[in-house]
Amino acid sequence: MATVRYHNGCSWKMIRTYLLVFPFLVLYVVVVSAVFVPFTWITKNIKPIYRMAQIGAHSALRLAGVQLRLLRREHAFAPATAVFVCNHVSNLDPPALFGALPRIVVVLKESLGRIPVLGYVMGMGGFIYVNRSDRDSRRRAMEASVASLCKGISLLVFPEGTRSPDGKLLPFRPGPFSMAIEAQVPVVPITVHGSHRLMPKGRNWVQPGEVTLIFHEPIVTEGLTIQDRVGLMERTRFVMEKALAVTGA
Repeated sequence: MATVRYHNGCSWKMIRTYLLVFPFLVLYVVVVSAVFVPFTWITKNIKPIYRMAQIGAHSALRLAGVQLRLLRREHAFAPATAVFVCNHVSNLDPPALFGALPRIVVVLKESLGRIPVLGYVMGMGGFIYVNRSDRDSRRRAMEASVASLCKGISLLVFPEGTRSPDGKLLPFRPGPFSMAIEAQVPVVPITVHGSHRLMPKGRNWVQPGEVTLIFHEPIVTEGLTIQDRVGLMERTRFVMEKALAVTGA
């Protein structure tokens, strides 16, 4: 796709992101929150606002020119509850995953909870905020995550803890695997391909193109103990590395 540039170096892709996608997201969050937050208070039913959030995430991707390709998505719906673990290479990953997965909660940086309106809405949806530099905050987040799993609500975690700057897998943290073992729910590895090229770490605008999500077979944890978490982590990483080696990130 050819890029038309102005004299100041600005491209149509940047204009599309800043003048179309970002304003749409702000307006969508404000309007949906104004309607569905009171509805959720009254009905105690999170499903309508959750579904509207999924629609908003994928609508924003379409406006940015991002096409989603989902492979073996049935693996995400095979277990009733699971810990979904995915590589993280772009800010496009969360909205792409959010609309493709069943009901989930996500462990997020504490700072995201301070975003006006959006932070409150995510909290209503059960999303868990954590200060990674605070041991007590990490412990509380882990307890809340396990409690969510025991209630039948799946969890999405990026085990690297941050976005990879070059698309290669960073070291995994053991927390997600400990939680899966404690709740005795399977781990479902997911690999995201293409998003790093469209919006790498450090870039604030989106290159139109295709993002592929590959859902891998669930890895059971039934009968495992906390001593098995390293083996579970290594098995999960092997599946993800193999997939990324074939297609690239």
